[in-house]
Amino acid sequence: AVGNQLYVATCSPARDTSAGHVTWGHSSLIGPFGEVLVTAEHDETVVIGVIDYSEVELRRTNLPLEKQRRGDLYRLVDLSRL
Repeated sequence: AVGNQLYVATCSPARDTSAGHVTWGHSSLIGPFGEVLVTAEHDETVVIGVIDYSEVELRRTNLPLEKQRRGDLYRLVDLSRL
């Protein structure tokens, strides 16, 4: 969320306490500065949060991380051409 200054929604898989690995739960909505806006516990539920696009614009204006990117240090590769 913070690195790209955007909202991130996480979704936990269904919880099966008899499985070899029991999932943690806590599906969440994370804000553009890393703040947890809403989160669930490990029981089945619906998580509803508000995404305010003006908050993203405000964060990107006050902390312009995009201007600090160093495109000269890496290049994008089209994996379908490899």
